[in-house]
Amino acid sequence: MAEQPRIIEDKATPIKKEWEEYARKGNWTVKGYEMVRALSGGGLEEQCREEDFMVVYRPHGVLYHHSYGLVSKFFKGLVDKRLYGTKCPKCQTVYCPPRVHCWNPDCKVADTRWIELPLRGKVHTFSVMLFSADAFLEMLPFVLAYVQIDGAHTAIPIQVVTAPTNVFIGQKVNIKFRQKRTGDLMDIYAVPAKGQKIPADSCLHGEKQNLRDLSRDLEGTYAFLDKRFGIKKQDVERRWKA
Repeated sequence: MAEQPRIIEDKATPIKKEWEEYARKGNWTVKGYEMVRALSGGGLEEQCREEDFMVVYRPHGVLYHHSYGLVSKFFKGLVDKRLYGTKCPKCQTVYCPPRVHCWNPDCKVADTRWIELPLRGKVHTFSVMLFSADAFLEMLPFVLAYVQIDGAHTAIPIQVVTAPTNVFIGQKVNIKFRQKRTGDLMDIYAVPAKGQKIPADSCLHGEKQNLRDLSRDLEGTYAFLDKRFGIKKQDVERRWKA
């Protein structure tokens, strides 16, 4: 019989006590419903007809646990405010997020080695998130970027805390750690390094229409936040200056 893993640090027991009862309540049973009237059909709005639709509310809860396996050092590093990557001893490729084995075919899945990386990088590409899953709704609007950490050859998804109209490809950023860290990618975020100018060939800023379209769409998100959570536009803008 295989020996069970030995627990050397336990940060989960209080969480399990809190959430196990909640998880048992969410069993996919319909708990309620509402009838709504909405447009149905294809084509233009004036070509559609109104229909009655039943919307059901079916809660689901689960207490999910899994192992980070051989990349556990990376996520424990986030808790400890340190950023780790891995490096192939053969081709010298540096991975962040880390890979346990090198993906270069010439290296034949060589074992990589852990290295500590600096807390800075640059934006490789980005998206401006105007809507999201429930867990991130109150964070809207935000910039989700792939950031290439200095010294690494790959890029990692990180939130860049800045006005969506200010981000650009190649922007230098500094990596920061959130006050409460649990071993998740959301433990880190990036802020633009000071003293940078937006380049003339920026994909967002090169065409004035792009900024006008983004500014228009941002207003829709601000209206949603105000209606849903009572979060005002000025409250959102305050986050980017903190």
